Amino acid sequence: MQKWYKVTDSDALKIGQVTTVMAENTAVCLLRTNEYGYTAFDNRCPHQGGPLGEGQMDGEWLICPWHGYEYDPKTGSPPEGYGDCATPLPLEVREDGIFVQVEEYEHQPTISDQLVKVMTDWGVDTVFGMVGHSNLGFADAMRRAEEDGRLRYFGVRHEGAASFAATAYGKLTGNPAACFAIAGPGSTNMLTGLWDAKMDRAPVLALTG
Repeated sequence: MQKWYKVTDSDALKIGQVTTVMAENTAVCLLRTNEYGYTAFDNRCPHQGGPLGEGQMDGEWLICPWHGYEYDPKTGSPPEGYGDCATPLPLEVREDGIFVQVEEYEHQPTISDQLVKVMTDWGVDTVFGMVGHSNLGFADAMRRAEEDGRLRYFGVRHEGAASFAATAYGKLTGNPAACFAIAGPGSTNMLTGLWDAKMDRAPVLALTG
């Protein structure tokens, strides 16, 4: 089902400016030209998925930042014979702002949602950690659990702090908390805190990307 979402105020962009806005859970490329006013596109470039909202206007064309593909700022059509069209989205300029129509978001449960359910069923309701590219799906599942009141998430500035915080939580309460990091060096940064938990027999759960 299609639904209208306010994405910004009516005077948010200058002529020739391009940006990314969110319509609920959908990323939208929003731009403003002198000829057409405000127009909007699906933020995903049809070439290889580049973020159109991070692109720029170059004369009469909207330019994708990844590979320089060009699209008409009103219709999304490329130069003749150049490739696929960017997907235009219905847009309305109203007194209270700019509205874009997109498909209403309906979340489909993921493996990450199931993992978070198991974790919270075990009684783990507190997580310390850092979000990054390799753990975004799990982080999003934790966000939904936090909105439901099933856990609390505390962001930290270093993964070692996350593991020490989770270890301290276990020592003080007797209940396990989780520490959370990206794959690779983010995970190895947690090792010192986890070793401290091992030495003092403190309960802790380590989660990585």
